[in-house]
Amino acid sequence: MTQASFASLMDHAEREKYAVGYFECWNLESLMAVIDAAEATHSPVLVGFSGIYLPHPDRVRIEPPSIYAAMGLAACVNASVPAGMVFNESPHLDQVLLAIQDGYDLVMFSDEDLSPDEQIAQIRQVVDAAHKADCAVEGEAMSLPGVGGDLTKMPEHARLTDLKTARHLIEETGIDAFAVNIGQMHFHGRRRIRLNLELLSELSKALNLPLVLHGASSVHEEDIEAAIQLGIRKVNVGSILKQTFFEAMRDAALHTSDSDNPYEVIGSGLAADVLIAGRVALQEKVTELMVLFGSAGKADSLQ
Repeated sequence: MTQASFASLMDHAEREKYAVGYFECWNLESLMAVIDAAEATHSPVLVGFSGIYLPHPDRVRIEPPSIYAAMGLAACVNASVPAGMVFNESPHLDQVLLAIQDGYDLVMFSDEDLSPDEQIAQIRQVVDAAHKADCAVEGEAMSLPGVGGDLTKMPEHARLTDLKTARHLIEETGIDAFAVNIGQMHFHGRRRIRLNLELLSELSKALNLPLVLHGASSVHEEDIEAAIQLGIRKVNVGSILKQTFFEAMRDAALHTSDSDNPYEVIGSGLAADVLIAGRVALQEKVTELMVLFGSAGKADSLQ
């Protein structure tokens, strides 16, 4: 299967009225768990990596992002379903531009510390570079509350998307997809929130490009289903994936002992491998989400 372009995934999702899930990965096991789920459910899929943490300057060990890109691209090319790769939500302009060169299908630059005019200027720079490389660009008018992971209570300002501001950003930058804020926040699954579906309906009617829902880990499932019916074509999931993987791996590790063979306990790929426990649990969670998003079974008519 060849790597799928973002435009082809979005065009098909619009015709068939479903959403393609972007399932954020962080290592080989998480990446392959998502691909396994997509193949098992015959679902188109977007995989990729965090543009915040992958190039984070405080990482204990810095790995070249190009290594992750090569791993992700290999997974997409060898998948039996249409798969594309995302460099997600990065405040590092230089790393976004490098990601374009590394072969990502979709990149996203977002820096809430910039003024609106500065943000538009830098997104426009990303769009110019990306479109020359057949790469798509996602944009947002304002970051969701809690993007850094420290949100524990409802903020004073929900940062809901303003239609006029959204139109201005889209027209000035030429982005290919727009991330809406319709009430979701990055609570990372610690609490459930409801969406402003009336606002989404207004945005969907007025904005003629694929709409994206971030922060899905904290949104009620029935609201996600309703949002897809109202025009959401890409749903980003991250926190619930890491939580699922970690809990399964932790539980498996608690059942190990000093007498276990270390070659089998980690990295063997056998039943005793704690990483495999995380991978299997993650595949099951992603499978559930693909059914929720309506993408299960859609790969057959896209190929």
